[in-house]
Amino acid sequence: MDNAIIGIMGKKGSGKSFFVKKAVPKIKRIIVLDPLYEYSGTICESWTDVIEYLKEFKENDFRAIYRPPDDEDVEGFLSIINTVNDYTLVAEEVDFFCSPNDIHPELLKLTKYGRHFKRSLLWLSRNPYEVNRFLTRQSDALITFRQTEPRDLDYFKRYNFNKNLEGLEEYEMAFSGSRQIITKIWGADEIK
Repeated sequence: MDNAIIGIMGKKGSGKSFFVKKAVPKIKRIIVLDPLYEYSGTICESWTDVIEYLKEFKENDFRAIYRPPDDEDVEGFLSIINTVNDYTLVAEEVDFFCSPNDIHPELLKLTKYGRHFKRSLLWLSRNPYEVNRFLTRQSDALITFRQTEPRDLDYFKRYNFNKNLEGLEEYEMAFSGSRQIITKIWGADEIK
């Protein structure tokens, strides 16, 4: 996949992880940062496991699920994946690794310079106020599922979504930004 940054937001249980899981089988080289143990596949429980896995599949397709045991391990993991080219990182609950006022330096590096190395990022969070503004600003597309918090709905008014966010049904999504990038990953049938 060419470089893309896509932010996916929605209340808990709104369908964001389910939506991303539909894309995972279509992406050839993928690493999932899975702090809440939501994904299945080849599980790496330390950044050294990630190194060994990537050495084995360096030139081929791979699907690794990384479940960080602690914050220190995440730093090693993010440093390692910033040495690999041509992959997609799915960062579940990205607000574990950044805040509105701070962003992990390696996540910032991936966001700023990933395009030079064919690194893509799909990041997920419950709402826009939990993540660093740099992530939303650099995203090629934003996807949101049902939002009901007035502050969140007000935030999204800055963007041109394809649907009225206040009218979204349960498990329904809306997007703003590059339709082409979204349909390349999920397919036109998913993006209505």
